[in-house]
Amino acid sequence: MKKILYYILIIFAAVSCAKDAEYNQTLGLMSRYNKLSADGGSTQVAVFSNTNWTVEMEEPVSWASIDRFKGYKSGYLVFDYEINYGRARRVNLIFKAGGETMILSMYQAARLSDSDCDMTLGVSSLTPSKDGSTEIIPFETNLIYLLDEMYLTLTYPEGQEPETPWITLKSVELHNICIEIAPNNTGAVRTANMRLTHTDAGAFDSEEGDTVYSNTITVTQNF
Repeated sequence: MKKILYYILIIFAAVSCAKDAEYNQTLGLMSRYNKLSADGGSTQVAVFSNTNWTVEMEEPVSWASIDRFKGYKSGYLVFDYEINYGRARRVNLIFKAGGETMILSMYQAARLSDSDCDMTLGVSSLTPSKDGSTEIIPFETNLIYLLDEMYLTLTYPEGQEPETPWITLKSVELHNICIEIAPNNTGAVRTANMRLTHTDAGAFDSEEGDTVYSNTITVTQNF
């Protein structure tokens, strides 16, 4: 009987110490990642602290919001997020308390797989004027909510890499893209291979995104 009482006292002491440690820490979170489904919704984020703390999004996003930006001691905040019709995405929450900083990655899973992504440019080659030009190129995609996240990937024949790109992406719209081609003052024909590109958030526990590309357009400019 004495042994049983002894072990019970040890268990109570351990639980008490764990609670003291939990509530005496300056800042603590349940994990470094929070994986969300592609469906919209909300989730609670627990914060453990013995003092004042603040939280902010690393960068503003249109698809998510939080209901508070500060708190006192342990508590929680509510993270609301919209349905994801596209590829995987994330936003980081930055927590600060008593000189400590912790980052929580809020990761939302993709609705579309990479193989289902369509990014099709309507031409395979361009021969712009040596004086430069603005080109409107037909474009079809099912990543209609990600147009403002797309960018150009440019490659050049060996030995023709320019100091600065001579093709610039001006806009991406639902059915076309607009590029600007600078005048060719090099004294030689120049060529570039151009693809429209999108990079998502990758895997939930990784900082590297997954990239998909459109078909390639070969741009050849005389001098």
